[in-house]
Amino acid sequence: MHEVERVTSGVRYAVPCFFTTCPVPEAAYDQMVAGKPKTDEDIADDWLHLLLAHREESPLESTGRVKELLMKWHYMCTPLSEH
Repeated sequence: MHEVERVTSGVRYAVPCFFTTCPVPEAAYDQMVAGKPKTDEDIADDWLHLLLAHREESPLESTGRVKELLMKWHYMCTPLSEH
């Protein structure tokens, strides 16, 4: 079970996902194409790139894209002020 805080205002959107108790090593972000998102535009670009591959890709590239999505999930779904 993944426990979250009670919603006190606004709306919570939940998407099924995998969770881990181990943080992503900082070095892993350095190896990514864009690293950690720093702006709302970066987050939008990550959603587009990581969910919708707009090009042919090999199975290895596809696996890497999904792995990057899972590693960045927290940053993409959390307000920038909480990073």
